[in-house]
Amino acid sequence: MRVTQQMLSANTMRYVNLGYQRLGGLQDQLTTGKRITRVSQDPVIAMKGLQHRQALSDASQFKRNINEAQNWLDHSEGILDQTGQNLKRISELIVQASNDTYDADQRKSVAKEIAQLSEYLQDLSNSKVDNRYLFNGANTDNPPFKNGAVVEPGIAPILETGADLSDYTIVYNGESFRYMPDEAGMVFQHVSQVDQENLPIDQRIVLRFDSADENVSVTYTNPITGSVDLEVDPNELSTVENTAISTNTQDVYIEVNKGVKIPVNVKGSHVFSASLFGDLARLEKALSDPEITGEELSEFITIVDKHHTNVVAEQSEVGVRLNRIEMMVSRLDDQHASLQKMMTENEDVDIEETIMNLVLAENVHRVALSVGARIMQPSLLDFLR
Repeated sequence: MRVTQQMLSANTMRYVNLGYQRLGGLQDQLTTGKRITRVSQDPVIAMKGLQHRQALSDASQFKRNINEAQNWLDHSEGILDQTGQNLKRISELIVQASNDTYDADQRKSVAKEIAQLSEYLQDLSNSKVDNRYLFNGANTDNPPFKNGAVVEPGIAPILETGADLSDYTIVYNGESFRYMPDEAGMVFQHVSQVDQENLPIDQRIVLRFDSADENVSVTYTNPITGSVDLEVDPNELSTVENTAISTNTQDVYIEVNKGVKIPVNVKGSHVFSASLFGDLARLEKALSDPEITGEELSEFITIVDKHHTNVVAEQSEVGVRLNRIEMMVSRLDDQHASLQKMMTENEDVDIEETIMNLVLAENVHRVALSVGARIMQPSLLDFLR
């Protein structure tokens, strides 16, 4: 094949331009510190970079979510601790007041302190974090405890005022009962045996009111032994308006990793229940009764201790969740560091290697220019100038 001067010149110019392009690319890498500045330079690197950035963005969001979850649970733990301390103080007061050396005035003073502690518990139940209520399930915009609602000892609100029975919960022996329409009379069934539509699941534990003499019986129905009726003094009951305390038990979930959601709320009905405030109202009334005996008062110790046990159980649950979140934090930190390393290896250039490549490319380019100057011989036009 015949090689002309024009072919030599064209090849020389092409190689010189390629050298300039290579020098320009290496200079861009040194300036930006990145392997590519446009997707077209290497689509594979660009695609991996997008994936790594998305993963890093997700990890950063999960870390923010974890901080929110920790904040929520830390506040809940603190409130539960204060609640437990209050209940312990109430137990101490009951022990003191159950001593028969205490006179009526001293017990009334104890009743006043318990009333203050009960109000403080109501305030604790309405605690908020980031302007959201902690103990009202998924309904975080409204307080779980309604100030001014009926929480009274005895059953006068429903027997004397002719109120709608379905508007009240009866508290007996630390348990809550709701009104169930029954042909036999006024029947209140244990809340654990009522479905979401307020319909009875079975009839194992009920409070049955005898409207004739206002006596109350508690019926425990056992499929093996049958039913056992126990007569209950109405003074052992307390009445709580249904709207007084929220029964929202929906969990508030926060996603702490992809596909991993943790409930961060404490169900208010497990701690600040109708039975708690009903029992405290009954305790306050009992302490104000000059005829009450120390033995009768001491029965409240078991009731309050039961509520305290519920608080401790919720504290343990919160502690378990916090431990899990701490492990998730460690895992996310490792994941974040790994993603950063992968993204660096994918996108960033090795500065030392790039400088060496640039020096080498400059030398090659100079050689190409020198060789080109020799190959591209002067033409006749150059002599005619």
